[in-house]
Amino acid sequence: LVLLSVKGALGSGGALARAGAMQQPSRLAAASGVALALGASVAYCAWSSRRRRSACSMRVRVLYGSITGTSQKWAASLAGRLCEHAGKELPDMPLQVVVEDLTTFPIDSLFEKPQKSAGRQAEIVLVLMSTHSDGKPPPTCEHFCALLKDHVHDFRVDRDALAHLHFAVLGFGSSDYEAAGHFCTAATEVDAAFAALSAVRLSGAARVSDTLETEPQLAPWRSRVLDGIRRLAVGDALLPAAAQEGAEDEEDAESAGESDSDSTTVGSEAGGAKAGAADDVEELAESCAGTVGSSLQAAPREMVTKRHREQLTKEGYKIIGSHSAVKLCRWTKHQLRGRGGCYKHSFYGISSYQCMEATPSLACANKCVFCWRHHKNPTGTEWKWKMDEPDAIVAEGIEAHQRMIRECKGIPGVKKERWEAAMNVRHCALSLVGEPIMYPRINDFIMELHRRKISTFLVTNAQFPEAIENLVPVTQLYVSVDAGTKEALKAVDRPIFTDFWERYLDSLRSLAKKNQRTTYRLTLVKDHNMANAADYARLVALGDPDFIEIKSVTFCGESKASSLTMGNVPWHEEVKEFSELMLSHEGLAENYELACEHQHSNIVLIAHRRFKIQGHWHTWIDYDRFHELVAQGSAFRALDYALPTPEWAVYGAKEHGFDPADVRVLHNRTKKRAKEGLLSEAQLRQYNFDPAKA
Repeated sequence: LVLLSVKGALGSGGALARAGAMQQPSRLAAASGVALALGASVAYCAWSSRRRRSACSMRVRVLYGSITGTSQKWAASLAGRLCEHAGKELPDMPLQVVVEDLTTFPIDSLFEKPQKSAGRQAEIVLVLMSTHSDGKPPPTCEHFCALLKDHVHDFRVDRDALAHLHFAVLGFGSSDYEAAGHFCTAATEVDAAFAALSAVRLSGAARVSDTLETEPQLAPWRSRVLDGIRRLAVGDALLPAAAQEGAEDEEDAESAGESDSDSTTVGSEAGGAKAGAADDVEELAESCAGTVGSSLQAAPREMVTKRHREQLTKEGYKIIGSHSAVKLCRWTKHQLRGRGGCYKHSFYGISSYQCMEATPSLACANKCVFCWRHHKNPTGTEWKWKMDEPDAIVAEGIEAHQRMIRECKGIPGVKKERWEAAMNVRHCALSLVGEPIMYPRINDFIMELHRRKISTFLVTNAQFPEAIENLVPVTQLYVSVDAGTKEALKAVDRPIFTDFWERYLDSLRSLAKKNQRTTYRLTLVKDHNMANAADYARLVALGDPDFIEIKSVTFCGESKASSLTMGNVPWHEEVKEFSELMLSHEGLAENYELACEHQHSNIVLIAHRRFKIQGHWHTWIDYDRFHELVAQGSAFRALDYALPTPEWAVYGAKEHGFDPADVRVLHNRTKKRAKEGLLSEAQLRQYNFDPAKA
């Protein structure tokens, strides 16, 4: 009836308009009719809009594939924002929001189309996907991704099998892997698969990098998703994924130009795949991985984001400036109490209670499976951050270390004389976290430590050969030798560089050019890198190291960032067996020999025979002499500052590397289990005394 009234009034109005001014009364009547008709039309539109809203129901499934809990956390946050948004903008619309783990999600449910009798329904799927090694999906949802890809390639599956779905994909990863083609690859492949099956995008796929704050990167994608939901609720039809290609890129290019120049968002807009296209899902994924335009930064940003700072601080790190940190080592506290020092005390004669554990660069070029920091630190292949002054880092680092030492004063058993001496830092272990050698002013940093008569033990991850070659003399330079083959190194270190193996080998060659003490450090992880000792032996000739440290991986508790368990930790006996086996290959036994051990740390030291002078090992360091040689500025070699090794530290001694001046104290739990006879034979062999009588 309303439509008929509108039609009739408009018709009369048209006739009166043609009649002219001579029919004034009729013209006024016609005008009144038009006004009435327009009012009725507006009322109808408002009523129709309300009817369409109430007639639409919506189900949103937020699916996540997580490793460390990042995707899970943001999936829950997104679900909350969806409910909040709907409550304000679409109060009359029936809405169901479900958060589900892709580990157990039934993929067949995606292909179930809504029943027509149920009224207008909108089915929305939002996928939040983290990234594992080589851009792969998290192991827990590999099955889902494989099945989705199978549906794309299966000729029995219609090309429009997901045409009833609206979707959006968000990937979590690290932009440092972009050069290697592994930045959120799993997420972009999922996005491409949905598009290939004719699902309709609410937003192009976005990629969130762990090198930047999450919220600013995620917000634009979330806004587009919420806007798409609003449009669906009022009955607006969205274009299929194929038709969307290019449209959102223009929109993002405009918004990028208006963005704050002090922030950078790393992400990608996924272009769609045409329905029925014969392209591989991998090729589609490549087309979906374009980078969103981002503004140039006026100044380098800080390395440590708010999230990094919170996580590292929670674990006991004292952040120095914008990219450095110190932390109190447990061996420092042990030796303060007379309960033994670390292996460096046994092998090289440092005072553990006078050692500062530090790093001038929290960033690293690897994400090792055994990283004892559980990947809370940033990653990168080059320095791209604000840079702090080296002398300021050293000064603030020492102050932070001294504050932590002061806090130890009240710990039961702390020896007064050691606590007082600990305020004078004499050694710096540059192995805390990250890659110290990435810091562009690493040489100035080292020289500042030496100026303060602080020795340096620098560990590098063998990915920066030129930096190693250009390094000034350090007290002892380490290179982490984590695998003997390219395949094993890729699996264990998970490097960011694409040419990681060549860099690895070149780093070992660079080590051979150094005149001061050099060391290969091997970290053994059962079922990961202990398959063939001969592979490691072949690498020794490249670097001709003075020492080879072979240690067991340190288990730091369960973490979503690592799949390691206590079962991956070798016993001390297994470390010794591996060391002996390694010496039996490539003629190593002609030049190298087992020199020291520290059973408490599950570590063995192989030393070059040149450090065995007149039948006695000289692995300890004359630190005063080292600083004299550095101050003189002339060339010197490793043997110029060597000291004899005490008998208790020598391999095979009854003390097994534990300083007899200290007392080994066992945990009450260990003593109780020993008395109850619950310790295994392997555990009992870890002690050179009866733990039940300790």
